[in-house]
Amino acid sequence: MARPTKHGLDYFPFDVDFFSDEKLYAISGEFGIKGEITTIKLLCAVYRNGYYIEWTEMLKYKLLKELPSISAELLEQIIKRLVKWDFFDKSLFDSASILTSKGIQRRYQAICAKMHRKNAIKEYCLIDTSTPVPPKEATPTKAKPPKAVSKPTPPVADAPASVFKPKSAPVPLDESIASMLSDTIWNEPVCMRYNLTPEQFKQKVTNFRLHCLSREKHEHEDVTDAKRHFCNLLSQGKLNDISTNTTDAPTDYSFSGGFGSKDT
Repeated sequence: MARPTKHGLDYFPFDVDFFSDEKLYAISGEFGIKGEITTIKLLCAVYRNGYYIEWTEMLKYKLLKELPSISAELLEQIIKRLVKWDFFDKSLFDSASILTSKGIQRRYQAICAKMHRKNAIKEYCLIDTSTPVPPKEATPTKAKPPKAVSKPTPPVADAPASVFKPKSAPVPLDESIASMLSDTIWNEPVCMRYNLTPEQFKQKVTNFRLHCLSREKHEHEDVTDAKRHFCNLLSQGKLNDISTNTTDAPTDYSFSGGFGSKDT
């Protein structure tokens, strides 16, 4: 046995500007929030039935049960105003007590098309239904590109020596010190992080140099490695006071080509 066609909707679009419509302004201005909630209840009843509903005594008492704060007289007044302000079609209401409108029918037709329903608006039709809904275009199937054949990787032994990147030479300690003092993009955030003044920062760098010399560390892998080493010692509090003779500490840390513990 064929399943009966469902005419009603489970949902309908509710615009965010619904209460900004001039027709709702008129209803709200006269009846307040009671007029607004009654209008929404009526729309739910219409779409639940399809695209129209007949205004009957049974529907009236059903709404009165759902709207206990609204009297029968007030409900009748709201219906008449909704018809007067063309929220519902006046000719159909006066002739057949039918609640519907062109907007309701257009939305119903659009929803049915999206849901691939064959429901047609025949009774109490207010819109032109002669224009068929264009069928959904089929998405063209894209041809898959041919699978690339990967070439075998030659053994490492056969690779030329030029492909191996030589390891960079270590950076002398004093060259790293000069870079740390001159790199304001790096040392300003360090001062902020460890709450240091520029003078205190220079003293910490001097202590860092002495710390490295005392441990026979005259170079780092690169400047980044030296900066990392400095911050690590700084966070551990190992650069506070270093009791070492600082007479060998140069006042100018600009690198001039030396490779020992002192600039030459």
